[in-house]
Amino acid sequence: MTALETVALYYEAWQQRKGDFSAVPLADDFEFTGPVASFDTAEGYRAMAREAGAAVTSFAVRRQFVDGNTVCSIVDWEMSMPALGRMTAAELLEVVDGVIVRGELIYDAEALRRAMAQANA
Repeated sequence: MTALETVALYYEAWQQRKGDFSAVPLADDFEFTGPVASFDTAEGYRAMAREAGAAVTSFAVRRQFVDGNTVCSIVDWEMSMPALGRMTAAELLEVVDGVIVRGELIYDAEALRRAMAQANA
């Protein structure tokens, strides 16, 4: 399986499985960094994705670029949080032997932080 084919399973989990990453090949020690949360295990990431996936109302991969084992995707997504709107991010996923070992999500998360604070108030 190519890096791009592996990453397609990752995005399918967001787009069609409401954050269910059980069919996505993540390394046990999957490292993920993002502006709102970071994880150092697949188990932790999968738990977050199940919770967040329930709130995702749309998710689209706008563009993808492959550089060896790294796939860079530009994604747009919306969540069912008031006044949040569409968010756009760049995401880097590194794949080794058909398994995603590392991810980095890059975007301005200020609107999401505000919406999360309001929801938890």
